[in-house]
Amino acid sequence: MKKLDIIYEDKNILVINKPAKILTISDGKTEHTLYSAAREYVKKQHKSNKIFIVHRLDKDTSGIILFAKNESLKKELQTNWNKIATRYYLAIVEGKLPTKKGV
Repeated sequence: MKKLDIIYEDKNILVINKPAKILTISDGKTEHTLYSAAREYVKKQHKSNKIFIVHRLDKDTSGIILFAKNESLKKELQTNWNKIATRYYLAIVEGKLPTKKGV
């Protein structure tokens, strides 16, 4: 994986733009994931630093991934995720569709 595309970072969170074709977390077969790269990044700052995954995106999906830098924040964010986060998916298609938008 190329250099992390860090959108925002402070003492509590790390926000990364995940490219398509990379797993957010391991599937048991793949070692190089966004999580492993983020973990390596925070460990370079200080060996005792930790990172916690708050949510995931599918391998083929690009988008914003939020990591917590402590477990209590991770739990709080996950508990309230549907209240604080909105997901939008945009697909690029070829050809003429019968409607401009839909589900």
